Amino acid sequence: MSYNEIFLIILIVLSWTIIIISLAPEINKTKHFSTLGPALMIKSTKNVGILDSIAKRLPAKFIGKISTILVIFGGLLAFGMLLYEAILLTIIHIPTSAAPPLNEYLALPLINPFIPLGYGTASLVFAVVIHEMFHGIVARKQGIKVNSVGGLFFIIPIGAFVEPDEKEIMAADPVVRRRIVAAGPGINLIIAAICIALLVFVMMPVSAPLHNGIYVENSTTLYSGHAIPKGVEITSYGNLTGKQLNNLGTTSMITPGMANVTLFNGKTESIQSVPTGVAIMDLISGCPAENAHVPANSIIYNISDAAGSHVIYNINTLGNVLDNIKPGTQINMTVITFKGGETFKTYSMHTVSTYGYYAKHDPTANRASYKNESFIGVQIGYSGIGYASIDSMHSLVFGGQITGPGFYETLGLPLLGLSPIPGSLAHMFSTPFNSYIFFGIANTLYWIFWIDFLLGIMNALPLSILDGGQFFKDTLNIASRKERLKFLRDENNVKKIYYAIGIFVFMLLMYIIIAPRVI
Repeated sequence: MSYNEIFLIILIVLSWTIIIISLAPEINKTKHFSTLGPALMIKSTKNVGILDSIAKRLPAKFIGKISTILVIFGGLLAFGMLLYEAILLTIIHIPTSAAPPLNEYLALPLINPFIPLGYGTASLVFAVVIHEMFHGIVARKQGIKVNSVGGLFFIIPIGAFVEPDEKEIMAADPVVRRRIVAAGPGINLIIAAICIALLVFVMMPVSAPLHNGIYVENSTTLYSGHAIPKGVEITSYGNLTGKQLNNLGTTSMITPGMANVTLFNGKTESIQSVPTGVAIMDLISGCPAENAHVPANSIIYNISDAAGSHVIYNINTLGNVLDNIKPGTQINMTVITFKGGETFKTYSMHTVSTYGYYAKHDPTANRASYKNESFIGVQIGYSGIGYASIDSMHSLVFGGQITGPGFYETLGLPLLGLSPIPGSLAHMFSTPFNSYIFFGIANTLYWIFWIDFLLGIMNALPLSILDGGQFFKDTLNIASRKERLKFLRDENNVKKIYYAIGIFVFMLLMYIIIAPRVI
């Protein structure tokens, strides 16, 4: 998106906001229109009967009960994720230049560049509509009057709203009120669970990788004429094929230099000669390799000391060689550069202690054993590529890692450029019917899951502007019925806890947004 397009969007949003807020007093006097912050609400009293009709056909009371459990789970999960991110920001220093733009914190299509306009808008509207509908459906099932339903506009339609009678809601038993409040985020989490289950247990099993190669997630150009492009599958590398490629960087015994690879772009295979071996991606300032003027974007051929010469076949080989060299030893390292053909050049340097480096830069990761291991200060990668097995990519894009260590990766697929699934990657898998339709369904399920999941857990946070605020307050009031928690029968005590938790969560949010920009 160009700067002109971004400027135009910002101008439209600001203009709309100013107009709606300035006209709010007049709009709120009308019968069928009102405002919700900068959003315009168009009300209707004629369609309230739809909620009664749906409430009769659904186990709405049961959904309300289940939703209270889901909101507790969602609120704790969202709080845990915020706390985890805040702790990471405290431990890991992020340069201010790398701080995410503010628009990336908003889950709105067009505003957030990672959210596709089509899938994102449809999923957001669906999530908001279903969220509001279930507030009303459970309210009606509990005998609470609904005054109106309608559409919610923020320049474009962004969802719907249901307006239960405020007096009846506030007069209701906290148990009933909590079920009504929980129904919105609860149904979002139920739908999210259904969508991810369909992806994992229906869509993924009927699709399979065409080859057993590795997918190139990122690539650094070591030599422009022979670069491995990002987004292709390597089906063979030298004499390695299939699942042998999964541990390419750590077990390869291909001699450093040029090697032939077979690349699959989703349509055709091609053979290409590329620089191969442990690549020096960058040099760490003040360390031996930089002081010796070793060039970045080169391949390490060998390392020699008094004990002999060692060819560096892979990353494990490099680690083993340096671990067995005493710090302070003079070594010769031969590297290969590829500009104008293969060029071998040897650099002399004295190693330093790995322990000394970690003591200065990352004390928490230091170990006593590092005192006897050598360090030269190079950041490395095999052949300049970052890769994953095509099997793991297949599992990842279909949500198969949501319950494991890949939880954050599954949620972060849009940031990784993997949702909607790129066409080249999609064509690396077989499908039971037309691949465009198949992956259209897969992308739709993923985005409904993504929007509903985030809307559900964020709405469960105990903030006054969210459903979780009223849910938390009602939970405290219900808890006060127990004798050992009778101090909660004092409304002042409830308010103190409610506002203290709300302020803490708000400060966490602000810290996550502000810290990368000022620390």
